[in-house]
Amino acid sequence: MSSDMSPQSEQFIQHVVSVGTYDNRGEALDKAVELLKRREQLIIDVNVGIEQLERGEGKPLDIDAVKAKVAARIAQGMPADLVRMVDGHKPIEPLF
Repeated sequence: MSSDMSPQSEQFIQHVVSVGTYDNRGEALDKAVELLKRREQLIIDVNVGIEQLERGEGKPLDIDAVKAKVAARIAQGMPADLVRMVDGHKPIEPLF
């Protein structure tokens, strides 16, 4: 099966395979499709949440509970780039 991609996308796929992030092109593309599916579900979930808020079904945000959850995730080994974002640092710039 073939796929039409921009030269930049093809270059990125080749990069992640060459550095060993993925074993081959197909594995990298499978992961990309998986992430697209997750993104689409996230958009659906956010829209459902917006509709619930518009109907008055929301509840106040407990910022202390959010901070506690983030601290627990950091303690469980959250990836370093996410820890930096949580700690107020600038996220790592993408390669491409």
